[in-house]
Amino acid sequence: MTIEQTISILGQIATWVTVILVFFTLREMEKQRKASQKPELIIPNMPIWGYADNNEFFISSNWSNKELKNDKAEIKEFPHFIIYNIGAGAAKEINIAWDFDFSDNIKSIQDYCYHNSIPVVVSLQEDGLKAGINGNETFIYTKTFLNNTHSYLMPASVTSQGIKSSLPLAFLTLLSISIFLDIHQSQKKSNNKNVFSTEESLIKSPALSFTLSYVDIGGEKYTKKIRVAFQPSVIRFPLKDRELLNLAAFQGVLEFKEKK
Repeated sequence: MTIEQTISILGQIATWVTVILVFFTLREMEKQRKASQKPELIIPNMPIWGYADNNEFFISSNWSNKELKNDKAEIKEFPHFIIYNIGAGAAKEINIAWDFDFSDNIKSIQDYCYHNSIPVVVSLQEDGLKAGINGNETFIYTKTFLNNTHSYLMPASVTSQGIKSSLPLAFLTLLSISIFLDIHQSQKKSNNKNVFSTEESLIKSPALSFTLSYVDIGGEKYTKKIRVAFQPSVIRFPLKDRELLNLAAFQGVLEFKEKK
């Protein structure tokens, strides 16, 4: 092999090395560009208090993100959870698609109330939920909560403000009824009327989940599936000798867990 051929081969090798280095450099730059515009939406746990307006049936009909300490429990804002963007880029076309199947929960409520002569009625209708106490029934539309949309959310490095989004009223209603009936069941099973029974509850808690989807500024779409679970911290017994109109029937947190 001549010197000229050796030099030519080395030149070709150097060219290919340069091409490879440029390729990896461009790919790394592309990764950094995508990382710089990638949003990351999270939902912290949400505190919640439930307030009742009926002493005989201590079922919450009003809810709040904070404890109300005034003489009359006035709810000025419907309870909400907050979505934050801890990513580097803005999120847009944010959509929340609710997915709830309350049939098991409603069936357990119906069965328990029937066998224990409790005048609480719940039933699924074509467009929503019908719930009532002592004949006072209300209809709650569920289809209006199938989708919630928000235009955009800037990253936390730009603004600390998140997006507020409301919970389905049907879920809060069924959760409150379930808590009341669970207490009723515990009181029946316990010799001490102020102590919960450790036996398994017959009342199924309502299951709630949703799909959170959003798009970055480059048009790439992201999707998360979130499950909502209630964790109680305080639950009060509806004792007849206690004035409970201004006390919370329950207190706890709603946890938002991403399904993997």
